[in-house]
Amino acid sequence: MDKGLRAGFSEVDITPPVGLYMCGSLKPRTNVGVNDPLMAKTMIASSGGKTVAVVGVDLIGLPREIVDQAIEQATDRTGIDPSCMMVSCSHTHSGPYTAERLYDVEVTDAGYLATLPRAISASIEAAHAALQPATMRIGRSVVYRYLHHRRVLAKDGKAINTWMRDLTADLRRCPQLIGTAGPVDPEMWVVRFDDAEGAPFGAFINFSLHVNTHFGTAYSADYPGVMAACMRHAFGPHFRTVFTPGACANINWTGDPAGWRRAAEFLAEQAIDAAKRARPVELPVAVDGQRRDLVVSRRDPGSQPEGAIERLDWGGGQSRREVFEPLLDHVGSLPVELVVPVSAMRIGPFAIASNPGELFVEHGLTIKRESPFPHTVVSQLANDLIRYQPTREAFEQEGYETLVGANQVSIEGIERIVSTAVELLYELWA
Repeated sequence: MDKGLRAGFSEVDITPPVGLYMCGSLKPRTNVGVNDPLMAKTMIASSGGKTVAVVGVDLIGLPREIVDQAIEQATDRTGIDPSCMMVSCSHTHSGPYTAERLYDVEVTDAGYLATLPRAISASIEAAHAALQPATMRIGRSVVYRYLHHRRVLAKDGKAINTWMRDLTADLRRCPQLIGTAGPVDPEMWVVRFDDAEGAPFGAFINFSLHVNTHFGTAYSADYPGVMAACMRHAFGPHFRTVFTPGACANINWTGDPAGWRRAAEFLAEQAIDAAKRARPVELPVAVDGQRRDLVVSRRDPGSQPEGAIERLDWGGGQSRREVFEPLLDHVGSLPVELVVPVSAMRIGPFAIASNPGELFVEHGLTIKRESPFPHTVVSQLANDLIRYQPTREAFEQEGYETLVGANQVSIEGIERIVSTAVELLYELWA
């Protein structure tokens, strides 16, 4: 304990007012209540004069302008270097919209969005004030249940999303299916922190599964919220968790909304088991962070393959006019070059690489494979909201995530974001 590792956790309620539009579906749906609260949760680690802060927010994603305000306020109040702060959204599909230009109606609530920078900053400040001497343990569960790669390949080489059951059931329109288009990432990581007496008081959790098991018309943090509640039950009411999603843009759960709670409790059991089995990390623990703002090329709207939208036939064809055409027009209105943030942090032998959008699992596995650290995770939807980032192969296969609008950044830009994350990890390792 005399070698200087300290850690602190906090949580701030950010549940919106009842009645806002809810995100995560083809059309906006109106909220009617609260299943469980949405939170902004922070983990801070400090050692050797360096401090890093990781915030997990129960929202679909946050535009950079909101995150930058929160980080600026937190820096003013805590002195933490802004390059050492990461705000990652869980991507719950049971929360409010946080960005406009998605539909032909306004879906965000300006008053609610205006409260978020201060709430996120308050969470960072509270965790900073709660810093205490700590020891660190790293645990992992390998989970294959309740998750699958959500893109299947047809014999014509095109991809179809697994939720498009009307299309896959139509033997005239959908060719023979010849297998899943890619892998899953089964690692669930839990980094546990214990106090000076050896009592656990907080954990960081990372898992690569889309946070869309709950759905419905009530606000919910989805399975990360159930994880947090179950871990409090296992380790005590004072125990706090911070969840960030791994690279899971193309990884969905298996099941129906009626069984979401059962799935969430199973995932919570895996997290608790990983926390209990976690291995201690020897002191001293090096703590550091890096951030780089990249200039990347916007997706060219003219690169949309002819017939790509119609082939998927969402919403009986109406979705072309109501959703995807406005999104295509929106991408065309963006600057030709976009500035996006990429971060990396280390806490001892454990590293976190950020991504500013929804990253395909294949890219996440590349970052893990090329990282010099023995334990590496990706926290997506961090510090910005740039939507889907498919692989080069996925663009050739088409599918929903590669449509202009769902995707906003060129493949060259995506690959540069991924390679920059690896570069930052090497800088931290050195």
